[in-house]
Amino acid sequence: MEICLIGGGNHTNNELREVFLELSKMIKPEAKILIIPFATDKSRYESWMASITQAFSIMENVSIELLNEDLSGKEMKKSIIEHDILYFIGGKPERLIHVIEEKGLTPIIKNFQGLIIGYSAGSLAFGHDCIITKDKDYPETTVIKGLGLVGFSVEVHYEDNNIDRELLPLSNERKIYAIPNGSAVFCKNGELYKGINDIYSFQNMKKEIVNSKVL
Repeated sequence: MEICLIGGGNHTNNELREVFLELSKMIKPEAKILIIPFATDKSRYESWMASITQAFSIMENVSIELLNEDLSGKEMKKSIIEHDILYFIGGKPERLIHVIEEKGLTPIIKNFQGLIIGYSAGSLAFGHDCIITKDKDYPETTVIKGLGLVGFSVEVHYEDNNIDRELLPLSNERKIYAIPNGSAVFCKNGELYKGINDIYSFQNMKKEIVNSKVL
């Protein structure tokens, strides 16, 4: 299993250009992409589909389908198996995790043999621990159980040092990668092997910049 964790950014301008160029090297022509939209409200599905379709338009003849939340767990599992790539969009990570667990999808996602991509909240959900740092939507930093696809946690939309005082104490118990908009990390079999643009690691109360293409 290969996993890409994107920190955030605009799908419709050049902010994610380097990330999608890297993905284009990994994605074969005619690939079938399944959007997992459970982190966001159904009213936003159409706009998400439009922006993601534009971002993937640099790739050859890929097809993009959205996993409808109204399907049964059995129907969702069948759809996942039939696709090559899973793309988890942004929104509220706790909602995403809840729906996945409610539908019994965690095992099939963990055993998925294709490429899994997380964007923003999608990336947050991939860790063993899902850290939701405080912002305008969340008054306090909380840690909830994630999907356990990778052995570290992430902070997304990272842009300044203001959140470091939240991340540093949490790094005593886990490794955290802080990923700004336009940046991403790539993992294979649970191990990081590449970063796109600057990312930052927090571990044992220490912060370091990781800006090498090969980690």
